[in-house]
Amino acid sequence: MGPLSAGLLAYYFGWRTPFFVFMVPTMIFALLAFKMREPIRGRWERAATGASEEVINTEEIPASFAESWRTVQKVQSLRRIWWSLPFLATALTGFVTLASVLYDREFGLGERGRGFAAAIAEPFQLVGIVLGARFVTRNFMNNMKGLIRFLSWIAVGTSVLLVAFALSPNIATAIAFNCAISAALATLGPGILVAFSLAIPARARATGFSVASLWVIPGLVVLPLIGWVADKWNVRVGMLVMVPLFIIGSLILRSIADVIDADIAQVWRAAAARSEALYQRRAGESDLLLVRGVDAGYGGRQVLFGVDIDVKEGEIVALLGTNGAGKSTLLKAISGIVEADRGAVVLDGRDITHAPPNEIAVLGVSQMPGGAGVFGSLSVRENLQLAGWTQRRKSDEVEASTAEVLEMFPILQQRLDDASANLSGGQQQMLALGMAFIARPRVLLIDELSLGLAPIIVGQLLPIVERLAASGVAIIMVEQSVNVALSVAKRAYFLERGTVRFSGPTADLLARPDLLRSVFLSHASVGDSVEQVPVAAAEGEPAVLKVDNMTRSFGGIRAVNDVSFEIAPREIVGIIGPNGAGKTTLFDLISGFTPTEVGRLFLSGKEATEASPAERAAAGLGRSFQDAKLFPELTVSETLAVATERFVKSRSMFAAALRLPQTFDSEQKVAERVDELLELMGLTQYRQSFIRELSTGTRRVVDLACQVAHRPTVILLDEPSSGIAQREVEALAPVLLRLRAEMGAALVIIEHDMPLISSISDRLIALDQGAVVTTGTPSVVLEDPRVVESYLGTSAVAITRSGT
Repeated sequence: MGPLSAGLLAYYFGWRTPFFVFMVPTMIFALLAFKMREPIRGRWERAATGASEEVINTEEIPASFAESWRTVQKVQSLRRIWWSLPFLATALTGFVTLASVLYDREFGLGERGRGFAAAIAEPFQLVGIVLGARFVTRNFMNNMKGLIRFLSWIAVGTSVLLVAFALSPNIATAIAFNCAISAALATLGPGILVAFSLAIPARARATGFSVASLWVIPGLVVLPLIGWVADKWNVRVGMLVMVPLFIIGSLILRSIADVIDADIAQVWRAAAARSEALYQRRAGESDLLLVRGVDAGYGGRQVLFGVDIDVKEGEIVALLGTNGAGKSTLLKAISGIVEADRGAVVLDGRDITHAPPNEIAVLGVSQMPGGAGVFGSLSVRENLQLAGWTQRRKSDEVEASTAEVLEMFPILQQRLDDASANLSGGQQQMLALGMAFIARPRVLLIDELSLGLAPIIVGQLLPIVERLAASGVAIIMVEQSVNVALSVAKRAYFLERGTVRFSGPTADLLARPDLLRSVFLSHASVGDSVEQVPVAAAEGEPAVLKVDNMTRSFGGIRAVNDVSFEIAPREIVGIIGPNGAGKTTLFDLISGFTPTEVGRLFLSGKEATEASPAERAAAGLGRSFQDAKLFPELTVSETLAVATERFVKSRSMFAAALRLPQTFDSEQKVAERVDELLELMGLTQYRQSFIRELSTGTRRVVDLACQVAHRPTVILLDEPSSGIAQREVEALAPVLLRLRAEMGAALVIIEHDMPLISSISDRLIALDQGAVVTTGTPSVVLEDPRVVESYLGTSAVAITRSGT
């Protein structure tokens, strides 16, 4: 009746009249829509999982626009329908417009005639819906992939009908093809809506379909061009131009069959996870955090594969695994920094899988990133104030928590107005944990608590973690030291290559040496063990490194105070001391990154006090950094190639451009050396990986390989075990001893891992407040009362973090 009424009204009263008349029922139906009851989102998905009636009828919290946007972007089938819309929308809109023009120009139908033609064709939509619904229900009830392929064939068939309609020789034929097109489109449209309603999560379904309208706009830009073609040549030609566009859209539509099942499974997985959380809540056994089937990665490279974990309120769970296993990625997926591609993350019954990080933080999830948990440009005071942002309406509690943090960490009280970037690595860890304490989260994600911390500080932090758990905070702790992690956690998960290899009580994990020893670095130490032999300089042989009365101050604080020592050829010397003792600053002075105020430096008997860092490196000084600073945009093989720069003989750009023999030979030698290093350090599988994609521990190994490539006479290693899994630390000792045995290099090592540093060092030098406290053999230094009081403390777990 609609097309016929419109045609008659336009014929007798003018073309504007139908618009005014049809406005009335449209407004009535719009007002009646406000009377409709809002549906319970996700009800049918939860019912399909077999949930109880109470769970089925539980309303989900509406998602924010940001969360809805992130959610729909992860639905692959929806993205493909968006890509098809510029083509399909152009063809369909153009067909409706030009069909009326065709009736007018080619067959001479006026408003009344076109109304009758449309009135004949439109009822065939009902025919298409009825017949299509029966056929689809009978053949594709549980086969969405087959349904999409069927619909794509309908779309291709519609393209053929469009050609036939455009070339119709008479009015009867044109109306007949118009009827067939109406029936086909009536089958196509609802079928697509059904499939995508199943593939889009209920909480973001409206957003998904609304965003589709934006993708129609690019297609509409083409319509004036099609209209121009119809005016310049012929309306039939204009209609034929639209057919290829419709076919392209149909082919894109067909490709959706490859991903539709996975998208529907994702919706069901999320519904099942939420149903599980709600069921547990009813039973009084609710997990505060539930992770089910999570896949995640970076830039198309998948890191996590179907990870399942759960954490109860007040529970500490250890997350262990080899370097590159995906531990940090899992924490980022929970906190929203890395958005999960598949699976579900449920916090206290609320799905937060695709919520943005700021919203997840407000819900009570805090993350303490390993080695990067503070804002370096802000002062300590400002960092602590910022930590209370989520609790800003509870100012009294924030002030009390801040005072408590400053009492726990007196060094932070002393440096309240200092920039956080000027703190030592250990002090930054203290500040990061203090910020988490002030935030009072419901879930705390700790990434490498003991990273860069002195044993006495680790011993102080572990009770604080237990105290947070006792207050009801659920804690997931990623920790490379199995000893440290299992001393506070009763349950553990072990990840390897992005999958959970073990989950259960920590006592059971300790009985699985196959897991605890599954480390990639271990084979680097396979072979004959390297015996540690005390080294002393031969009479008359100059020290490879001599530091004489070196001093440096910052803002009135004496960071390095009159330090002197010598390193003999092939000697291994460990430097220990509490956080902020000046160890890294001393390395900066030796390597030339920070100028000295007082003191002198000698390399192999030659003074290098005024030499630049590059000149000191050329003289045989190697240096690693506490945070493994490497070029993030280079691959591992390229990074190692750069590290061999000292030995590149051909440096001519012209020779390189012309591929002259000397350049070719030089490049071949570099490539061979890189292959040797990759094999030696167990990095072969990471050859083409970018540095930015590597885990902290793997970057450490690459950094160490760069030192080997440089072939220095003395190497400064700043916490080489930091960020490396415990068993890999145990495998690191033979590797360091081999560096001395095979390269003849002396090693000066800053390290907080006492079993490691005491097992390989000929001597230890203990620093405190920038000055040398004592020096001697490891056994003598570690028993010195001053070292025990200021550095080691009394926590056996913290001291023997890599011991067995």
